[in-house]
Amino acid sequence: MLDHCGLAFEPSCVEFHKTARSVRTPSSEQVRQPIFREGLDQWTRYEPWLAPLKDALGDALTRYRTASSNG
Repeated sequence: MLDHCGLAFEPSCVEFHKTARSVRTPSSEQVRQPIFREGLDQWTRYEPWLAPLKDALGDALTRYRTASSNG
């Protein structure tokens, strides 16, 4: 994403939860926590209602995975 935006990598990109700056959003507590793997599959409980979205996206996920694996 940084390359696409023409931005250089900074360690703070992966250590966002260590920021000292003020955050004034409802998610202010979330930005103080690192990303955790336990939440990756939480979407599955909503899967029965995602069919219209899957249909609208078509093969976008497959194309994305193929493009990202090709570098």
